[in-house]
Amino acid sequence: MVLLDLIGPLYSVLAQVDINQTQDGSLKTRRAKSIYIEALGSSGFDYSLNYDMRFKTGRKGWGFRAGITRPAQVGQAEVFSFPILVNKIQSDRRVALEAGAGFIINYRRLTYEDSNNNVQRSQSIQLPAVANVGIRLQPLRTGIVWRLYWAPAWRIGSSSQPFEPYWFGTSLGIGFN
Repeated sequence: MVLLDLIGPLYSVLAQVDINQTQDGSLKTRRAKSIYIEALGSSGFDYSLNYDMRFKTGRKGWGFRAGITRPAQVGQAEVFSFPILVNKIQSDRRVALEAGAGFIINYRRLTYEDSNNNVQRSQSIQLPAVANVGIRLQPLRTGIVWRLYWAPAWRIGSSSQPFEPYWFGTSLGIGFN
């Protein structure tokens, strides 16, 4: 329901404008872009809002995605995450293979009371490496983008569970050229 509340107004605005047509009515090719909400997956927590764009014109090829997660409470720490990945889409068709890799910037802010009842604060940044391999349903012009993928993560420098192979994700949003 929250997803529909966020994407519905955006889709209705984009659907009214054909951004691929020039003034003479001919089509021109632009870099494909999408905005989507991701559940689990490379964001690491609950869900995130992401922007994805190709480096060159068209729907296939190399691109990047960047996002921000909802702040998560992990024990006494508040965690803010920012997934940043480079990815490649293998086809211009509606259904395409997507593969990518990158990092999640995790900013942790911890506030607690020590044994003397003094409030202690600490901050840290972690950079777990992530990858994703999956399918992407993408529009030919403007429309719905849906992704389903496997997203393993490597916690570099962590002795407790440094590799998490059993992590999957999905996302839904709006794609446009």
